[in-house]
Amino acid sequence: MSTDGSVPTIDFACHFLPTVEDRAIHESITQSAGAPIHSDPDAALDVYRKTGVDGMVLSAPPHIGSENTEAVAHSNDALADLVAAHDQLYGLAALPVAAGGDRAAREFRRCLDAGFNGGAIETDSDGVGITDPELEPVLEVADRTGAPLLVHPTLFESLAPGVYGRELGLNAIWGREVALGESICRAIHEGVLDRYPDLTLVYHHLGGNIASMLGRIELRLREEFWPGLDGAKPYPEFRRQLEDRIYVDTGGYGDDCAAIRRTLDAFPSSNVLFGTDFPYEARTAEGVESIRSAIDDVTSMTDADRVRGGNALEVLVNVD
Repeated sequence: MSTDGSVPTIDFACHFLPTVEDRAIHESITQSAGAPIHSDPDAALDVYRKTGVDGMVLSAPPHIGSENTEAVAHSNDALADLVAAHDQLYGLAALPVAAGGDRAAREFRRCLDAGFNGGAIETDSDGVGITDPELEPVLEVADRTGAPLLVHPTLFESLAPGVYGRELGLNAIWGREVALGESICRAIHEGVLDRYPDLTLVYHHLGGNIASMLGRIELRLREEFWPGLDGAKPYPEFRRQLEDRIYVDTGGYGDDCAAIRRTLDAFPSSNVLFGTDFPYEARTAEGVESIRSAIDDVTSMTDADRVRGGNALEVLVNVD
C-alpha cells in the first residue's frame, strides 16, 4: 500500500479462484499468461508488483449467485484467508442468491462479520434479478451495513436461454453488457434505489457501457414522443439517480479511452472506480497499467485520485 500519504491505487475489479478445487478452471489463462494468475496468489501479486497499483479487490465469479451454498462458503473462507494474509488485498463475498435470498443474506452477514469488504451478486441468478423480492434480504443487509454490492453479469445465457450463445463470443460481447444495462434501468425505474437509500451498487464493465446509450435512453423516456411507458421514471429523474446512486468500474473495455471518457462525462468522478477485470481482460502488468494510464489521460489529477483508489476506499467496509 501507499506509504507516502498519497491516495493508493485500488483495482476494484479483480477476480480470483482461491480454492484447490477451482484451480483447473480457466487453464487457458495459465497458458496465455505463462502462470496461474487466476488461482495462485503469488503469481497474481507478482503481476501487480510491476505496476503502480497498490491494492486488489477480489471476487470469485464462478461462485457468485450459485445455489451451492457449501461450495460458496468454502470459496469465501479460502478468499478470507488469502485477504487476511496480504495487506494489499480486499475481498467481496460471493453470495449464493440462487439458493434463496435468506441463505444469501446469512452468508453475506457471516462474511462481513469475518472482515469481508463487500459482496457480489449476478445480474440474474436462476431468475432472481435486482428487483426480485427474493433478493430483498441481501439488499437489506447491504443497505443496513453500507457494504457495497458488485453487480457482475451472469456469465452464460446472460439474458435468457437461447439468447446469445458462446458462438462468436456473442453472449460475452453483447449479452453481458445488455444484462448490466437492464439491471441499472430496473433498479432505477422499479424503485430499488428509493426503497434502499443507503444501498451501494457497483456495476461491472462500465455498467454495460451505459454512458454510450444515454442518448437512446433519453429519447425513449421523452413522454411527448413515446407516452404510455407505465412505471418508467422521466429522463431527468432517471439521470439524477444514475448520477447520484449508481457506481461503475472501468473493467471490461481494456484501455479504451473513448469508453472511459464517455463514462466520466456521464457520471461524477466520485462514482467511477478503477477496475481491470484481471485476469480475464487484463493479464499482464502492461495490461493493468494501460487501463490506469487511460484514466489518467481523460481526468484531472484530483479526479484521477478519486477514480484510481479514493472511491474504492470510500465504498468498501471493514477498511482500517
